[in-house]
Order: sequence, then structure tokens, then C-alpha cells
Amino acid sequence: MDYSEIVFVRELDGDTAAQFANELLQKGWRLISVGQNLIEIVNLDGGNQVARFTTLYVVGATQEQYNQYLADKATAYGGLLK
Repeated sequence: MDYSEIVFVRELDGDTAAQFANELLQKGWRLISVGQNLIEIVNLDGGNQVARFTTLYVVGATQEQYNQYLADKATAYGGLLK
């Protein structure tokens, strides 16, 4: 896959990351990577530890897609963002 036109990269994680990644992919953004993001290490009784992870999505946009993303973001905030 050609990534030479990507000018903006966004990392997405958390409860709604998959939904937001899918929305951006439907707008033509490209999926660059999917991996894990360490949330925390929980100490259990007896000295054991458990790691908690979420899925991390990395997506990229062309200049045109990024410009539209900025316009949509500004509209969502009532024009407060420039």
C-alpha cells in the first residue's frame, strides 16, 4: 500500500476507537497499524501483576482528507476552532 500521500496520522484508542477508526476509514483514510496500548498494570494480592491493554488504531489521511477533518472538527465545535 502506498503511504506517500499521507500528511496526517491519528492514533485512536479507548472505548470508541474502533467506531471512530471505521468512520475515518469510510471517508477514505488509510489504516496504518493496529496494535495494543498498555492502560495499566494492576497489582494483585500475593505480589502478582496483571497488565490491561486496549486496541490502538493508527490511521492516516491525505491533505484533502485532513482539510475535511479540520472543517468537520471546527463545525462540531460551533466554529470555535480555526
